[in-house]
Amino acid sequence: MEQDKNKAPVDGEEKPKAKRGTCRKPAAKKKAEKPAADTDAPAKESPEAPAPEAPEPAQTDTTNAPAAETAEPAQAKADDTDKTPDTATAKADDTDKTPDTATAEAEGADQMPDAAPADTADTADTADTADTAVEASDPAALDKCAFNESPDKDTPEQRERTASISRTAQLSIAQIMAGLEDNPQPAPALPADADTDSLPADTGDTDDAEDEPEDTISQKLRRGAFGMAKWLLLVVLFILIIAGGGVAWLYRSATPDMLPEIKVTFDGTELAPTAYRWHVPVVGKLFRRTYAETLSSAPLELAEPVSGASPDLLVTPSSGYTAELTVTDADKEEVYSGSATGFRSFRFSANGSYDAKLVVTAQEGADNTSITGSETWQFRFTVSLQPTIQLVTDSVQQGSVAAIRVGPTLGSDAPTLKTTLENAGFVKAANGWICYLPIPWNEETGGKTVTVTADGYSKDLTLTVRAATYDYKDYGSKSQMVSPYIGKEDAPAAVKKLLSTSELDIQWSVGGFVQPFLGSFSTPLTYGMTEYAGRSYSERSTNYGYGGRTATNVVIQPKKRNDSMIVPASGKVLLAEDLGGVYGCTVVIDHGAGLKSIFYGLTNLEVKAGEKVKQGQLLGVCGKTVVAELRLGMVPIDPLAVWRSRCDGLKLY
Repeated sequence: MEQDKNKAPVDGEEKPKAKRGTCRKPAAKKKAEKPAADTDAPAKESPEAPAPEAPEPAQTDTTNAPAAETAEPAQAKADDTDKTPDTATAKADDTDKTPDTATAEAEGADQMPDAAPADTADTADTADTADTAVEASDPAALDKCAFNESPDKDTPEQRERTASISRTAQLSIAQIMAGLEDNPQPAPALPADADTDSLPADTGDTDDAEDEPEDTISQKLRRGAFGMAKWLLLVVLFILIIAGGGVAWLYRSATPDMLPEIKVTFDGTELAPTAYRWHVPVVGKLFRRTYAETLSSAPLELAEPVSGASPDLLVTPSSGYTAELTVTDADKEEVYSGSATGFRSFRFSANGSYDAKLVVTAQEGADNTSITGSETWQFRFTVSLQPTIQLVTDSVQQGSVAAIRVGPTLGSDAPTLKTTLENAGFVKAANGWICYLPIPWNEETGGKTVTVTADGYSKDLTLTVRAATYDYKDYGSKSQMVSPYIGKEDAPAAVKKLLSTSELDIQWSVGGFVQPFLGSFSTPLTYGMTEYAGRSYSERSTNYGYGGRTATNVVIQPKKRNDSMIVPASGKVLLAEDLGGVYGCTVVIDHGAGLKSIFYGLTNLEVKAGEKVKQGQLLGVCGKTVVAELRLGMVPIDPLAVWRSRCDGLKLY
């Protein structure tokens, strides 16, 4: 049996190849010498046992190798040339093996070279000798051979493992070269029995992603939160773009045509603004468009001087706006600061140049959509006051009263009057000054020139005096004339000295005048009536002649004796005493403005000198005849016309 194993193969029979990476088990000890006949005889094939394996030569010095080792049969060379593609693939895979694997296979290759069997017994002896040398020289190699018990030809499992290891090495190198940001983990080694055909092809990034470790929950949450934040950011950005476009459109729609139009008039002159700053709402109260411009840095100068002490200031429209005015004089001293409405009651006290600044501010509405801001007017004006001077009536009849009114003046000095008519001068009135001009009963008719001066301003007025119609009486003798008669020049001295003085303002402004007699009475002698004695018939028929006397007062005869008398108008009692003679008990009442009531012939007095009396207060008891006189200054006027409200001049106060 041992001989059969040592026999050489027959020509044409395939020579068995040594298994790569494995070693034969060491053969049993053989005899050192064999007969030559055995070596020359052809080997018989044993059907019971497989062909003997070729021994692996030991790594010895090449000089000691037998010469038969260099010679190979031609058939073996042909077999090597006709290797299958699988063998070629295996060889190609060998080039991709890892260094460890390559080293191991190199060691196996050194141990199992392909050697052709020799036809002689020397070959078998040489193989036995090589086995013996391996066993004797390297026990570790024996263990390795025992561990790597595999045929010389690579099995499919080994090729698959080799390919897997090669791809894993390539994948690791690609990941390192790509410089992945995530921490790449090396691909785990596939088991030897893994099916490489089921693995996906090398697709670069896909394999890298599969090799990455699975994210943790916190990483997934962070990645989801980051994605949500990016989505929200995009939504907000989109909304901002839309809103910005809308705001831009609204901003362009807020044109100057929307600005308020405010008109300011000062003393009849319309003023132009010098600056403005308005805020037009674009998006409610949050965003507004501002229009601001300074039209003039210098104040506007008014050409016409202000002629009134209280010029008018009008701001239109006034609803929804507040107007504040500041006025300074030439010395930069503030003379007024307040609202435009309050300026109506302000009065300039001196002429000169003034600077004014008016600021009109729009009040913000409750809906927050109204225009806000302000507009400014700066102007300079000159106050040259010309107080109003006017006649109450252009004409007046004899025995009545004319009145001249002067408006408010800057100073406290009373205006002056120049005329041929007697007067008591100007007195303070409710709104300025007033002067009452008494017209004597015999004043020449026609136009009268009156010159009034106030605050340095003078004005000429023309007053027309009309003729009055008076009665007259003719008597045969003077003894028949009415008595008592007290003419203009017949007043007692105690009365005359009181006529030229007056310290009171107008007292009849409340209630005016009334008749002082409670009962009925007769007037045998009226104001302006002339009594004649001894005129001829022709003189009487034409009311022409001389020597008559004209009454400047009224003689009253009450129907009831000792009838009571009342005060005709409020005032102050200057005189209340019995002067004796034709005067009897005399009372003088000052009504102010130079107007005085004088009563003669009372039998009893109910007032005292210096006492202030009211209209309707009991004055005294009248006698059989009472002489009533009303003087304005030194000039007597018609008492009945005043009592009965027929004197227009005294109706103004």
